[in-house]
Amino acid sequence: MTDLKKKRFLLYLATFLFWFAQYVYNPYMTPYLLGLNITASFAGVIVGMYGSTQLICRLPLGIMADHAQKHKLFILLGLLLCGAASLLRVLSQDPVTLLCANAISGVASSMWISFTILNSLYYEPHELSRSIGSINAVNNAGILSAYILGGLFYQKHGMVLMFYMSMFAGFLGAVVALFIRDEPPKEGALPVGQLLTVLKQRRLIVFSLLATLFQFIVFATANSFSSQVIKSIGVSAVQLSICSALFTLAGVISSYFVGTKRAAVIGETRLSVIGFGLLALYCLLLPRMNTFLGMAVMQFIGGCGGTSVFSIIMSAAIRDVPGEQRSTAMGFFQSVYALGIMAGPSIMGSLIDWFSITPAFSVIGVICILTAAAYPLVRKFVERGKSSAAA
Repeated sequence: MTDLKKKRFLLYLATFLFWFAQYVYNPYMTPYLLGLNITASFAGVIVGMYGSTQLICRLPLGIMADHAQKHKLFILLGLLLCGAASLLRVLSQDPVTLLCANAISGVASSMWISFTILNSLYYEPHELSRSIGSINAVNNAGILSAYILGGLFYQKHGMVLMFYMSMFAGFLGAVVALFIRDEPPKEGALPVGQLLTVLKQRRLIVFSLLATLFQFIVFATANSFSSQVIKSIGVSAVQLSICSALFTLAGVISSYFVGTKRAAVIGETRLSVIGFGLLALYCLLLPRMNTFLGMAVMQFIGGCGGTSVFSIIMSAAIRDVPGEQRSTAMGFFQSVYALGIMAGPSIMGSLIDWFSITPAFSVIGVICILTAAAYPLVRKFVERGKSSAAA
């Protein structure tokens, strides 16, 4: 194994364990919270707390990572926090404790900046889309494995075992992270004031807002209340896990596809419009299905649309950012889209309490349709701003 392949392998193994730890309990979290006689609104707050701490932490962490130029430290800390959050869940399943644990998980996920930026340093500058597609594919592979193993063990052993598995994966990942190697900085660290100038880029701002909308859609549905919809037709825990795994399997495939030559021929705009269209189909039809097969098909369709869109948005957001400012830009990007992670479950929970689950999903579906229609205009706006800056 070459030195470069070894570095990528260790980073990808840590990435796999990181997202396994964050998602092994995820398909069952909302039904579990509702089973504790918590209202849908407060369950949404607990799930949304995961995004709230990311909103606060990601930009400062991005600045710190650019200034320190030591991504290994942040990766190690993220994995340790994953394990610590689930240790807290093991010790107590009190709603307030679970709220605090989700806050810690959010801080852990804020370290995702350093995973993505260090991975991009393992590739040539012109391979940005490939590097992001690759690490997103590993990300989704970790989530997929979490869903599969969770489905095998949840029904017989319950939620506490899911928390133990998460804790073990987090701490094991921290051991792996000890062997990850930082890339030597090509240039000296910039002053904080100069790092922050990147936040004026129109491309970064626009695609960060698009990512916020995307995360709002996914965390209002697939990452929270979709599991409740699927469970409502009487599926087993294994079938629920299969549905969650299908959404993520589609994400693995679509993440890989985004970095291929075929995807380049289709073009990012067309792929994004198709992706939001598939998400609209998913939101509108999932709660109207009454069979396991129908639910499974819709999960796969939603996963195909969602992950391809996000990989495109992420690479587009930082494409024009100089390497020495990229962690700051990624911190801003991820901090902004954390608004969607936070707001999605909270607003969706309120919509369900006020109306019912099918109309709530329909509202999200309409948002997807409007976004698909507006996306080409948004891309033109961004490119026009780039041309004006060059002139």
